[in-house]
Parts: sequence; structure tokens; C-alpha cells
Amino acid sequence: MRSNTLRMLAIGVLLALGPVVRGDESPAVESREKIVAAVERGVALIEKGARNYPTQRQCFACHHQTLPLLATGEAHAARVKTDEALPATLVAFTAESFRSQLDDLKAGENIGGKGLTVGYGLWTMRLADTKPDEVTETMVTYLLKTQEPDGHWEVHSVRPPAEESLIICTVIAASGVQHYAAPVQRENAAAAVNKARMWIASSACTSQEDKIARLWGLKLLGGSNEEISMARQIVLAAQRADGGWGQTSEMESDAYATGSTLFVLLEAGVAPGDLKLQCAIEFLLKSQLDDGSWHVKTRAKPVQKFFDNGDPHGKDQFISIAGTCWAVAALARTVQKE
Repeated sequence: MRSNTLRMLAIGVLLALGPVVRGDESPAVESREKIVAAVERGVALIEKGARNYPTQRQCFACHHQTLPLLATGEAHAARVKTDEALPATLVAFTAESFRSQLDDLKAGENIGGKGLTVGYGLWTMRLADTKPDEVTETMVTYLLKTQEPDGHWEVHSVRPPAEESLIICTVIAASGVQHYAAPVQRENAAAAVNKARMWIASSACTSQEDKIARLWGLKLLGGSNEEISMARQIVLAAQRADGGWGQTSEMESDAYATGSTLFVLLEAGVAPGDLKLQCAIEFLLKSQLDDGSWHVKTRAKPVQKFFDNGDPHGKDQFISIAGTCWAVAALARTVQKE
């Protein structure tokens, strides 16, 4: 009991010190081995779920296409063995899902999930370095048609944490427009991205998803150094004494909030050797289960009949697989070398 108390006090002191960026310093060799082992266990589980999803459903889903592709791509970059055929399978499934909706995309109508779904779809394409084509151009058309006058994109329904934040929706949609706009779309796309960036910079944040989305969006879409620094401090200030983050201020730390936050902080230039990030890494390593997953409890009210994809944690499996993907992607990023 005494050792645990001392450990928590030590972590609290580290968190109170604020960010200590140490250039490109990476975790120590012993920690690296633990991180790689955790990533390997997570990848095996994620790949199994991603392979199985098309046998259950034919519609695109970020939790079984985008986030698995993010996690396995980061793992591959960390020299962890991955299924090299799986990315092409995930992208083909994604492309076909949107190809079947080209008329609705062109009209800016009838797309389940609205801008968030289309934005995640374009992110999936981008993760696999997919070349622009008719499908990506039409997806951009949809996003340009559906952006709100003030610069944000709407979600279809509120299913926290993944389908709740208008800021994350706007970041993912705007980055898709920025990357995949065809030559004839570029003038309108630049205006849309500029409006989105200004809306993101001025938006109030309530959830952790909001906070990391604002930081990520400002980094991706060209926010000022001052804006990015302020957004980063807000994210770091929400870290708990256990090293993790919660989805809301009232909730306990979990892998979804901690994994996504750690990933975005790394994307925003905070080094893996930063003391706060080391505490986050420790939280994820200690909370991973033996099967390679992290259990995250769902808060979303289902809008479709539940189906079992064979992933762990029953009716919590979809948010748990998303949390596992974020955790694996973030941990893998900490052990990558140039």
C-alpha cells in the first residue's frame, strides 16, 4: 500500500511540473520492449476484428476500417509485424461502400453519419496513400455542399464519444477536403478549410474529444503557433494523476481518451520523452488486458440492432476496439525511429 501511494505521489509531481519536451528522446530500452509487446498483442486483436467485419456488414465504419488502418500503419512503421495484405482490403471495402452512394454524395444528401462518416472515409483513403479518383472527388463534393455557413460540419446523431464532438467532425472533414480536393475544387476547398480553421480556433471545448480535436485541427489546418500552444496546454492540463485522460471531467481515465490524446500530442510535436507522455504510456501499458484489448464502456445509445463482430467485451466491443486502436497507434508512435 505504501509503495502504491508513493508511486501515485511521484506521478502527481511529474504532472504538476508541466511538459518537459526532450527533443527526440525515446523511451528506454526496457520500456521500448514492453511497448512493442503491447502493440503486438493489440495488433493481433485489431486485425482479427477488421478481417471479420465485412462478413457481418457491408457499410463503412470508422471503428473497423479507419482506426484499424491507423493502428496497423503506426505499428508497421514501428517495425512490428502486421498483415501486409489487410490495408488494401480495408481501403477496397471503404471505396466500394462510398462508390455505391455516388448519387447521394453528389447531391449532398442521405449519407448516414454525415460529414463525420465521409471525413473518416477520406482519412481511410489517405492512410493508405490512395490516389484521388471519382470517389474521393465526389466525397469532397459532399463535404463542400454540407459545410455549415460558420465553417463547421454536423454529425448525424449523438453517440459519444466518437460521434458527438462537432470539432472532431470538422477537423476530419476539413483535412479530407484539404487533401483530396480535385483541381476544379481547390478554390472552394481552400475557402472551406479556412472557415473551418477559424471556427475550430474559436470553439468552446467541453469533452476531451473537443480538446484534442482543437489542437489537432489547428496543427493540421495551419493555426498560429500561439493558438497551437494554448490548445496543447489545455489538453495537458486535463491529465489525471493516474497518467490518463477521461472522456469527460466526470469520467475515469480510459484507453479511448488516453490513446487518442497521446496520439494527438505526438502529432502536435510533443516528444515521447516528455514526462507527462511517459505517464500516459505507463497508464496504457498497465491497463491493457491479456487478450491485447483495452475495455472501454459504451455511453452511446444504439441506433442499429446490435451484432457481435467477435471482438472482446460484448456490447462494449465497438468503442473498445476503437479505444484499442487509438492506444496501439499512440504506443507504436512512441517507439518509431527515423
